[in-house]
Amino acid sequence: MNPLISLSQALSDRSLLGEPFQSRSFWTWKTVARLIDGKPLRDQRELELFQQCTGRLQVPTTPVRRMVVLVGRRGGKDRFMSAVAVWRAALCADWRRHISAGEQAVVILLGADRKQAGILRRYCEGLLRPPLLAQEVSRRTDEVIEFRNGASLEITTNDARLVRGRSAIAVLGSECAHWKTDEHAASSDEEVVAAAEPSMAMCPDGGVLLLGTSIYRKRGYVYRKYKQLHGNETSEDICWFAPSNVMNPKLSMDFIDKALAEDAAKAGAEYLNRWRDDFSDFIPLDVVESCSDSGIHERPPLRNFSYVAYCDPAGGTGSDSFTIAIAHREYDQINTVYLDLLRERKPRFVPAAVISEYAELLRRYRIREVRGDKFAGGFHASEWQRNGITFKPSANTTAENYLHALPMLLSGRARLLDNPVLRTQLAGLERHAQAGGRETVTHANVASAHDDLATSACGAMVAAGDLLAFNTNYAQWA
Repeated sequence: MNPLISLSQALSDRSLLGEPFQSRSFWTWKTVARLIDGKPLRDQRELELFQQCTGRLQVPTTPVRRMVVLVGRRGGKDRFMSAVAVWRAALCADWRRHISAGEQAVVILLGADRKQAGILRRYCEGLLRPPLLAQEVSRRTDEVIEFRNGASLEITTNDARLVRGRSAIAVLGSECAHWKTDEHAASSDEEVVAAAEPSMAMCPDGGVLLLGTSIYRKRGYVYRKYKQLHGNETSEDICWFAPSNVMNPKLSMDFIDKALAEDAAKAGAEYLNRWRDDFSDFIPLDVVESCSDSGIHERPPLRNFSYVAYCDPAGGTGSDSFTIAIAHREYDQINTVYLDLLRERKPRFVPAAVISEYAELLRRYRIREVRGDKFAGGFHASEWQRNGITFKPSANTTAENYLHALPMLLSGRARLLDNPVLRTQLAGLERHAQAGGRETVTHANVASAHDDLATSACGAMVAAGDLLAFNTNYAQWA
């Protein structure tokens, strides 16, 4: 299938997509466009850019249909990918000739979260303002733009369910290094890509898969493709790897230097394309799974055990859940700690109502005191007190509880409940190296990552494993 209009032509024509790409600094992205078109590179600087960014000497002679674009922040990725999406949907072909009756050829543009999807949407809307393109739009909704040629452009978040089973002509993803990477997570990066390939199987030219992102840590689909494709002369697919100011020569090095001075590891990844070595997996998934008691979702209270509780409060209107966990310790040969109960209330909710509900649970386990982060006092502490429960600030931070829980999990002294969300959150925790040899543990710095259940579970298990706290609590009920 030969395109009616090539991507390179569309980016050079002011009446089509060319107006936002008129600056001379966009020659770098027009070089990438020529690779997607399968056109030869025109001059020496394009060839040198290709060799620098791909690690290859030989330029492909056929259109590149699978590309991973690893470019630093402010490098122009989202604007370029939005242009590819609009070109593919509105200008590439009369898709009515290539699809079955009743079907619609769809270009799927995926953001890492709703905010990112909104940015991509605004780019696409801006590109569709020229009269020649505006008249090709037949209908708009919040997430879909339909065109008179039988194609549509859907801009949404990276959900494999939205990709699977579609008649896709292109799938494009933004900030893919920040997608979920846990193989057991819903819509992990690998799962989304695996769903994209079959959806493009009936496309006459095989479809276009374009994944763009600034780099993050040495994990996930894009890192695997970087290792596989960068410098690989024999592959038809391309990994394009470039710092921000290579793709956007207008980006000031003073700006980058200031970012490096504030946080060298973060800025090095975001602008200089340095894979982050200060992150590492905290708890291996196989360890979490080996500590999970299959089929046991809750353990009932028993008279011969003393229980402790830990909560992770939330306000009810944001994105965080209000969670609580109950645990106990048994004096067996290895002093095993058991997670007995784990509850989560997702927003929206009224905190006072959740505390009342959780207080009743605590009374079932003969618990008069609940622990939590010392910053979670105030209203929550008063509300717990009104329900007959004392709120006690934890001596440990959340990160310290994670660090104390790790040896319990590695040694098999902690027994978890069968909770897939908890497993995903624990396996998704990251260890961050800090100055002076210190380290901390948090969830991944992406909008989709949460650790509310993990916070309560580890807090309860660490409290149950504290001998003094255990004996003090036990004495109340002896």
